[in-house]
Amino acid sequence: MIHTRKSFRRIPTALFVLCTIPSSLCFTNAPLPIQLSLCGTRPYAISQWQAASTSNDVDLEDLASSLNKALDAAKKELIRTCNVRVGPSGVDRLGLIATTDIKKGDLLLNMPHDERWELTAATARNVVFKDVLDKDYDGWTGETGLVALQLLNEVARASGSGLEQPTRPVPIQEFMNAWIHALPTSMDHPLLWSESDQEVLQSSSNTKIYRVLDDIEEDATWLVEKIFDKDRTKFPETINLNGEDLPCFSLDGYRWAMAIVQSRSIFVDGSLRLVPLMDMCNHDDTAKEIQGGTMGAFGTTKGCELTATRPYKAGEEVFCSYGPKSAADYLLEHGFCPPQSWKTAVSEITLEIDPDDRFYDDKLDILEFETYDQAPMDPLQSFDVISAPGRDGEPDPAMIQFARLRQLGGLDAFMLESLFRKEVWGFMALPVSETNELAVVNAISEACESALEELNQCPDGGREVCTKLRESEKKALKRTLEFMLREKEALDLKEYYQERRLKDLGLDSEWSPEDDITDPDLSYGQTRAPGGADYDW
Repeated sequence: MIHTRKSFRRIPTALFVLCTIPSSLCFTNAPLPIQLSLCGTRPYAISQWQAASTSNDVDLEDLASSLNKALDAAKKELIRTCNVRVGPSGVDRLGLIATTDIKKGDLLLNMPHDERWELTAATARNVVFKDVLDKDYDGWTGETGLVALQLLNEVARASGSGLEQPTRPVPIQEFMNAWIHALPTSMDHPLLWSESDQEVLQSSSNTKIYRVLDDIEEDATWLVEKIFDKDRTKFPETINLNGEDLPCFSLDGYRWAMAIVQSRSIFVDGSLRLVPLMDMCNHDDTAKEIQGGTMGAFGTTKGCELTATRPYKAGEEVFCSYGPKSAADYLLEHGFCPPQSWKTAVSEITLEIDPDDRFYDDKLDILEFETYDQAPMDPLQSFDVISAPGRDGEPDPAMIQFARLRQLGGLDAFMLESLFRKEVWGFMALPVSETNELAVVNAISEACESALEELNQCPDGGREVCTKLRESEKKALKRTLEFMLREKEALDLKEYYQERRLKDLGLDSEWSPEDDITDPDLSYGQTRAPGGADYDW
């Protein structure tokens, strides 16, 4: 599959109604209005669940009851330990509720890895779509896109169409159907925001949403033309669920599925996984991430497990952490920014090796084959810049290393010779020369200034979270720029390659005759002079 990369652009707004929250909303036409919380754990409903009951509360209770009933029927195969149930949440519609008193460190829930219910890229490629998707398919959206594709198939199966893969016992299929019915049709997620809000977000962060939107549109367009349109019986453009017509195997459906997967999936045991039931757990900064573990009588079965980081009372909602991420990543993936994400300001700058560089091929060869145990690197790299308490703005060492290679040239170009090819990447970990280091400082400073200029050009208006994100990223860029300016003043204090090399050879000190003769009784032998020889015949 070959794509031609297009420039960032605005794309048509999704057909979904953007009025609710980013996680466990039900398939219902009666969402509550929301406000976006910049300080709370999640976006929250104006009328919270502790308040007076509404008709929507009944819907949530019914959905939770249906999912729990299906879970009970399939529990023997699905779960090894389960101390939770699904129920209405005071934070984000549906969540996991403790069924008994829990101590700190207790296991709340664990589920073995199994392709019959876990949604993964491997299952999508090798099981569900093995007969319709080329084995060499390589979409721009990567693993996330494949999991989203499998999610759409599960939605179609719940409405009586789609591919009947993977095969499942009836109880597990009924559990999957109940889970699908509990997923949100309307979300306050950036992928589904209005075009004007997306434009403001694009200008509010150096983690660009248009990149993701562009990838989604290209993959969806290819899939519609090459796969979906050829068999609309198996791949319906819309499906009817609970009396509501919803997009399915289409651009809008694919965008919705991407939002679901980004906001609810976890990365465990080397794979991105969307795990029904576990995905209902809401975020708390003080909780622990869902992690991989072993279970079974002999501890040989791998799976996902959720552990309590504090005591919980029966009936209390339990939480997990969605991991250490920047505010921009939380917003783009989950649709909200938890308090912890604001404590560390993070932005992003991009450096690229100039294709017109006379040493471009040599540098590309080093990045591809000579970065030691690291994966091959592209000539275009993005790096985080950070401002946090206790940090002085020092950039990522990996960025400095890449920048030194990027700026390598002139009298330092000898390092690119084949003689040094196996060592040059290691050389870049330390200052090369004052000329090279100055070029590195200038390049990173220019990248920070350019990023700041882009943020300053953001149009007025937009959501409050975009304004706060913009100010946070500016702080990170300014802190990094200040550090690089200090580095520029201290270039003459650094030790460079030639000095280190001479020191390694023991040639780093000035020579004098006294350095060679330390013992007065030692000399170079007899002085040559007429009659000075003393021959013993």
